[in-house]
Amino acid sequence: MFLITLTIFISGCGEKSSAEEVTSNIQPSAEEIVSNMRIKIDSLEDYSFTMYVNSTSGGHNPEIHKVVWKRPYLMKTTILSPDKNSEVIMASDEDFQWIYSPESETVFKMETSDNFDDLKLFEPDVYAEFLNGIILNGRSPSLLETKNTNGKSVYVLELTPSEENESLQWKSRIWVDRENWTLLRYELYDNEEDVYLEIEIRDMKLNTGIPDSEFKFKIPDGAQVKVPEPEDFKNEPEKMTLEEARQFIDFEVIIPEYLPDGYEFSYSMVSSSMDTHYSTFVHSGFSAFAGQHYEKITLVYSKGDSEMRITESVSETGLPEIQDFESEGEYIPVNNRNGTISPIFGGDIKALTWQNGELEITIVSSLDKAELLNIAESFS
Repeated sequence: MFLITLTIFISGCGEKSSAEEVTSNIQPSAEEIVSNMRIKIDSLEDYSFTMYVNSTSGGHNPEIHKVVWKRPYLMKTTILSPDKNSEVIMASDEDFQWIYSPESETVFKMETSDNFDDLKLFEPDVYAEFLNGIILNGRSPSLLETKNTNGKSVYVLELTPSEENESLQWKSRIWVDRENWTLLRYELYDNEEDVYLEIEIRDMKLNTGIPDSEFKFKIPDGAQVKVPEPEDFKNEPEKMTLEEARQFIDFEVIIPEYLPDGYEFSYSMVSSSMDTHYSTFVHSGFSAFAGQHYEKITLVYSKGDSEMRITESVSETGLPEIQDFESEGEYIPVNNRNGTISPIFGGDIKALTWQNGELEITIVSSLDKAELLNIAESFS
């Protein structure tokens, strides 16, 4: 459900607590600031705010997210996309979770669980999930400065991957309200230090006693209601032969003419943003955080316990599938085309990615650089 979590990136600011005040004479460490932010999360009973989202992969106009939440699992988010003139609704009431997109005229519905150990459409407490699960997870904070912005005194922190999370290499910055330890702004930077994603929060209100009636969802006239099945949330594609896989792919699969000694084809896997009704819905592009349409095949070659994977994909963005959140890597030419080679997963595994016409090809293996290049350059 990472795509759904990503769809509702959020943050907040609000009322003052005397136990949490920061005096002008005391400068907390970055770790203390992060700790106080997490303490603040646990104290929230409800919140509402408007969030403005800008992404370089989206349109020129910011998306507008209007969010309300109440403990333990009540939530309603309305996503306005000016470029598409559409309004998506995500809601969690006492009985069900709902997601509605006017583009597909479809409502996905799932019964609310008391403990949410079962399948769910999204995480209701999106602020806690975003902050703990995505922004802070696996990253070390450092305090850059204390400043005044938009009438608020804020801490500006930079977040970098911790040593045990070297595969997460994109840096980010957060602006934290000094008065109440809440997040005011978030910026994510790409490998060239340009802003890839920025989020700004306005009109945040905390612990105001939001009534349950705010979370009621009414099915729009003419909308089709669907209840996802467990297979709609499948993660691992089916293993199949190359001949079987080709029947599910609309593009021509390219096979390398060179393989290192001992490596043999084992199996292939096919995946697409249109695998199920639900994944099609999630990848419909209703949000800056929705998944992009893609289609890919993975060829797996084995030599004893060693494994090499070659992924060929076609997507809307053409962005590298692996390097986006990996280390900066090394630029390297592949058949007179620009490519990158990067260490991934914090070990000796490397990924070599390049563009071959409409295809983006990635080789993932522990083989050395020279062998990866030999394989890549054997693609016609």
